[in-house]
Amino acid sequence: MNGWNQKSNALQSFLGLFLQSTHTPYQVIDTLAQLGISVSADTISMVVHSLSKESHNSLERLGWSLLAAYAYDNFDVDLKSNVPTVEKSNDSLKHLTLGLMFPLVHGVTLNDLKCSEELWRKSALNLQADEPNSPSKLAWWDLLKLHPKQLDPDSRLSHHDRFNSWLFLVDLCTSGPEYFRQFRSMIQDPQPIEQIPTVKTPIYAAHAMDINNSTVSGNIQAVIELLAQGGIADPTTVLEESVDSDSPDISEYVILVHGDLGTGERLQATQLCRSIECTSWNRLQHIIFIPSLFHLKMACADALWRCFISPMAAREDETSLMHNVAQLCPKETGIYTTKPGFRRIHKLVGHAGTCRRLDCWRVHTAKKGRYNGLEDFASSKPTLDDLQTMANEICRTYVANHQLDRMCRKHESERNLQFENALLLNKYFLLYEELSYAMNSGDIGRVETCIVSWIPILKAIGKHKYASHMTNFLFNVHFVYPLGVWHGVRYHMLINPTSRPRKWRAVDWCVELNNLFTKVIIFMFLKYNL
Repeated sequence: MNGWNQKSNALQSFLGLFLQSTHTPYQVIDTLAQLGISVSADTISMVVHSLSKESHNSLERLGWSLLAAYAYDNFDVDLKSNVPTVEKSNDSLKHLTLGLMFPLVHGVTLNDLKCSEELWRKSALNLQADEPNSPSKLAWWDLLKLHPKQLDPDSRLSHHDRFNSWLFLVDLCTSGPEYFRQFRSMIQDPQPIEQIPTVKTPIYAAHAMDINNSTVSGNIQAVIELLAQGGIADPTTVLEESVDSDSPDISEYVILVHGDLGTGERLQATQLCRSIECTSWNRLQHIIFIPSLFHLKMACADALWRCFISPMAAREDETSLMHNVAQLCPKETGIYTTKPGFRRIHKLVGHAGTCRRLDCWRVHTAKKGRYNGLEDFASSKPTLDDLQTMANEICRTYVANHQLDRMCRKHESERNLQFENALLLNKYFLLYEELSYAMNSGDIGRVETCIVSWIPILKAIGKHKYASHMTNFLFNVHFVYPLGVWHGVRYHMLINPTSRPRKWRAVDWCVELNNLFTKVIIFMFLKYNL
């Protein structure tokens, strides 16, 4: 079981670390060590200490380069006591904070981040800001100019319509009759609007912090502590006390910080309250907040639930989404009407959306060729070009567009409310699918166009904070930040931990995954030690 090198027993070392991670009793580990299966418990402790020290050094090296982005989120753990006492009977829930660090790639340099003073001169929080340098008033429709619609010369479809046509075709060739599956590998992916280069981004987990970041003061402590793990400290303190001579002077640079909506609100409140401070460090002037895309996706899923399931009137129609829930998940109808959660809504959008798009194929082929279903249509053996042409027609006919406004203006006796609702539901489902596809593919241009489309929807269903924050964020990125920061922020809203295509992930998704792993480790520790 030993390796060729007598001084390095790799198998025993890995097995020892595995036993340590599963909280195996020391007596068992020592017994296995005597049998030559594992290393001893003392050796495992030294390895863990060495790895922890190396992790600390890696965080500092990355932080000292100033080419690092930070992300953090709350982390709640219920540390139940084996012997409860009167004093601490209800004090078992701990509010912690976990963070991540990852390097800035894609050609971002220190000169790109050296703009702290420039942004402060233009900031609305600066009472002495130069009026000519202040950003002008902008409106939501100004965001429509970020990526102008370019119609395809052949199909005359916009990039949204081309994605819809592609998804209609993919659903038919994936979930339709067997004949169409031969075309699945021939379908080309949608043309990206602005693709982030595929580069593997290493992720470094920071040490857990005993800080409750649900308050403004807690967020201040979390940011300072997270920067300290990266070797970043107050430049004034470093100069006066010589705390760490290797700590760089951050007063002229900015740092990218990722977080959810609550984190962004509290950081903005902190910068507002501290705007009268004298130093850039005390003003948190170096912080540039980036909202989390995974939490935005969760907000979009909740918006779909509020539109098509939550209202009682939305469940009465036989063509409603709730009718699909009763067919797909007959035992969970009560859950879907109360608090289904993100995962259920995400799966429902995928399954119900596919069924509805296949039904659009059935209706369209019946009208066009008088076929009695998709199997009958498959027997005619259409070519891929024929299917593509029909998919373009379907996305124009069965997805809400400018013609929906004309339908709504007709007399009530002439309107088909079921058809209008179906068009709108297809539109929103496809917009959600496009946002998911863009995030997984690293198409930041498509992500931004989807966000612009989602902003009025979020505002209409009552999520005004999300709509306001995403609007202001896009304003700052495209109309306020210098070119270097514009590039750095946009190209690091998504990261690729594996460097494989279609494996892009939002930063907050990686934070949540790290939180999950940490909770599993703590659960195993409590299970075997209490």
